[in-house]
Amino acid sequence: MANHISRIGCISIKIGPASLELLEAFNIPEADREQNLRQIKEDFQLDGLIYIATCNRVEFVMLMPVGQMVADIRNALLDRFLQKQQGKLRGRVEPDCFRLHTGRSAVRHIFRVASSLDSVVVGEAQILGQIKDAHRAAISAGLSNALLDRVMAAAFKTAKQVRTETDLGKKPVSMASLVMQKIDQLLYESPQMTIGIVGSGPMTAKLAQIIRKRHNNKIFFANRTLSKVEKMAAQFQGVAVALDVFLTGKYPVDIIVSSTSSESPIFNDSNINNIIPDGHKLYAFDMAIPRDFSADVNEREDVEVWDIEGLNELSRQNRRDRFRIADKAHRIVEEQLIGYMKKEIANMISPFFHSTLSETSAQAATGLEELFKKKLEHLSEEDREVIKYWSQKLVNKACFSPAQLLAEQIVDAELEDNLELTGLFLNGDRLTVS
Repeated sequence: MANHISRIGCISIKIGPASLELLEAFNIPEADREQNLRQIKEDFQLDGLIYIATCNRVEFVMLMPVGQMVADIRNALLDRFLQKQQGKLRGRVEPDCFRLHTGRSAVRHIFRVASSLDSVVVGEAQILGQIKDAHRAAISAGLSNALLDRVMAAAFKTAKQVRTETDLGKKPVSMASLVMQKIDQLLYESPQMTIGIVGSGPMTAKLAQIIRKRHNNKIFFANRTLSKVEKMAAQFQGVAVALDVFLTGKYPVDIIVSSTSSESPIFNDSNINNIIPDGHKLYAFDMAIPRDFSADVNEREDVEVWDIEGLNELSRQNRRDRFRIADKAHRIVEEQLIGYMKKEIANMISPFFHSTLSETSAQAATGLEELFKKKLEHLSEEDREVIKYWSQKLVNKACFSPAQLLAEQIVDAELEDNLELTGLFLNGDRLTVS
């Protein structure tokens, strides 16, 4: 079958199993993203491709060619992306850095990611919106496919149920909240610290909102394009400055939160000297992929840099506290997964029952006409139409109930990955799938 569930594949690269450097290597800059994804889709003969990239994960969700192994695509992507690094990748690159899923496992993984059960911060609120944005981008670029669209729709439904039926969504958390934990600690110890927020994306806006709600410290909003942060600066009572001016040291700060889309580091051992106030220590939060702070900055004693990997350590307590809540959420995911699988398999099988429906409908119509002529001639035309309507509904149910029952048997026995719908035939008195 062209859209068989077993052809769904997912390659997942997540901070923790994978290093930050590896995540950076697989991050496709937004300016080149659509073109690169079109090329990947064409090169691997994929029928659908959705690319999800956040500050702590990269996901390739695909509809693969018949017989294609997801590991083969992983290996080819590894060659493609690491070749661009030209040996610069110093972190560990091992098979367990990549999580591979196909079929039911891939669908389950997508449901879990959308429901924020696979996040660095379990229950964080941003991931669902990021996946929806990635799906919309794939549709707009003509990269998605009807089957992947249905998987995503089911994932969004599952995520909504998880957030409404568990406490996971009642206390929203995010990478921004982890940064704020550290910033709150710093400002408690030194209330007069000055803050620099670099970048104009959703992450910086969210942090600015949280900071201003809790603190009255001076905030500088820096960006290459000044106009992109002027509104943000006005909204959160800060000062907008051009990034090149900020780097000269005209506005020294004690804390920097940076989240830009720059393809190369913005802050290095040289220009960081300009930004640190005399005799102070700089606390930097690098939320960007690729990173905004170069490696040499990490070696300085007067700079403390927290990147995605460091924040991942802070999230461990969050995961422990949420085990009980997550258990219920996982049960919802499994229920939605089984429901989706049965519906998808039933839709795949149903066409084989259409001929039975046509024949039975014709027989029912002929029988009713005979009945109306010989024994029910006294009925009005309106009564006859009611009987015809309900007769057709019963015929439809009788013809397609076997498809639903067969789908349930297939899914409950976990046979869908081995299912080859090349035909249905009768084996004695039993309907058999081959």
